[in-house]
Amino acid sequence: MSRGPLAERNARLVAQVERLIGERDRALGQLAAETSARRRFARELSDLKDEVALHIVAAEHPSSALSDARSMALSLREACEARGIDLRLELARLEGSEL
Repeated sequence: MSRGPLAERNARLVAQVERLIGERDRALGQLAAETSARRRFARELSDLKDEVALHIVAAEHPSSALSDARSMALSLREACEARGIDLRLELARLEGSEL
């Protein structure tokens, strides 16, 4: 027994709706992942800005141990590592270039 034209049309529409729902769900998953990454980047940037500001203030203080560039660099590296901020890629790229 063959299905009528209305039943075939309904089946096509159901398949199309299911495909669209799948596409929407994949897009929502991608959006959630991108939003999470952006929030993580924003937190990391904020943490970095805090560390730089703290180090600038500390370096300007007369009794600071951060009076030379080497001490400042080491302190910044340690502070970033303590906050879980990984700068290895950026440092490797910059240290490989001629500054």
